[in-house]
Amino acid sequence: MKETHIYIHTWKINNWKEIQEEQLRYIDESGLGDESSIHICSYDSELKTQLEMWEHAKNYDCNYLYLHNLGTTWHGTEYEELTSNWRRWIMNNVVTKYQEYRGYLKDHDVVADNWKDDSYFRDWHSDPMYKDSDLYYPRNFCTNMWWTKSEYLRTLPHPIVYESQPTDLPTRRAFAETWIVSNDGDFKEVVSDFSKEPIEAYKNRKKKNPLFSKTDGGVFKNKDSRYL
Repeated sequence: MKETHIYIHTWKINNWKEIQEEQLRYIDESGLGDESSIHICSYDSELKTQLEMWEHAKNYDCNYLYLHNLGTTWHGTEYEELTSNWRRWIMNNVVTKYQEYRGYLKDHDVVADNWKDDSYFRDWHSDPMYKDSDLYYPRNFCTNMWWTKSEYLRTLPHPIVYESQPTDLPTRRAFAETWIVSNDGDFKEVVSDFSKEPIEAYKNRKKKNPLFSKTDGGVFKNKDSRYL
């Protein structure tokens, strides 16, 4: 069996220690920790963690699980419980059921939950500036926690170069979410349940979260847009 490497992106703000400990408990209690190497990457951008994984895949034939400390930006807000439950729902799938998810890598390149196809802003964004726009949000697994393997990672572009491309998107956060499916591949959605996604938190970023500030056009963007 291929080795398994877990990369955990940890942005050290707010209650990051609490979330990291929780994620490590999931890994330990599931039994996954007994057969995996764990890499905790403390960066200000998920793409930097993804870069470490990408570099590792050049020299090793492995399976990979990517996790991030989802919820840190909502600590202390009325949406903290909502976003924490979203994180735990994801962890209950990709970690607790790791044998099922990892098993799909025999026939697929990326395995995760809640797949979204390319979606035009005009179809879902309330801002009138997008009414007749052809701008779209690229396809992605909206959980952004996923299983993949070395041979597929090697086909992907350098994560930081990928992020640096010109874009009209209102947030560069999209690059961290779409990099893993930025090449042709076989993508497996295991569970689709968008009722778990904390939509109310996303709609009220500016109102309840001091990390976000308003930009032109009424789009809410983080003061550092990599963290949206």
